[in-house]
Amino acid sequence: MKTVVSKVNANKTAKRAHALKELLEKQETNLLEIKEDLPFEADSQTANTRTVQFGSDRPALPSLTSSNLSEAISIFNELITKEIAGAASVLEINELELKAWIDLQIEVPAKTILVLLRTMQHWHLDPLKEEIGFTQYEDGKWQVFISIDGCSKLLNKHTQFNGLVFNQADTLVEGVPEWMECSIYRRDRIMPITVREYFVEVRNSHDMWQKMPRRMLRHRALQQCVRDRKSTRLNSS
Repeated sequence: MKTVVSKVNANKTAKRAHALKELLEKQETNLLEIKEDLPFEADSQTANTRTVQFGSDRPALPSLTSSNLSEAISIFNELITKEIAGAASVLEINELELKAWIDLQIEVPAKTILVLLRTMQHWHLDPLKEEIGFTQYEDGKWQVFISIDGCSKLLNKHTQFNGLVFNQADTLVEGVPEWMECSIYRRDRIMPITVREYFVEVRNSHDMWQKMPRRMLRHRALQQCVRDRKSTRLNSS
């Protein structure tokens, strides 16, 4: 039994490492963007080498060597393992279950996984309860996504939350209100935080937008209003 488990774990590790290697090769820029998490240094030849690109004033990024790639993958794995343990502890959830869920996100870049693990710790959101997760845009980019359940949790657990109100346009676009507003009220603020979302700007081809466009528009307005509430640090007690 131990041998079988070891082989399964080895296969998962190998699969994860291979996926990370491909992601790093395609997205070398990510390594520079999170240099505080990747303390490795390129060798002197690589560090001093720049390739001139005709038709561009911007020098090319230095190429990653095989040894740097291997070290970066190792560091990513260590960071993810560390953040999984920390997130499981903060949210008081099973670490193995969280790791299994992370292992299933094989297509998501390691950098985005790290953002999710740190975000879920900061806001105490549980991906196993679908309070937070990933979304991929049409251009292929991945981003951490707080679900409606997550937004509801953030609102209702706050001591100053004093309700919310939705308003919608009288004019219609394809039978759906042209826009919808969400206003979040707090006991310690005079004015509410209000966000308006326009149907033509946020709709997409997802099945839910085809079946329940009004509900999805309302959800988007709520999510963006909660997002503005967080970004302006109005969430503090």
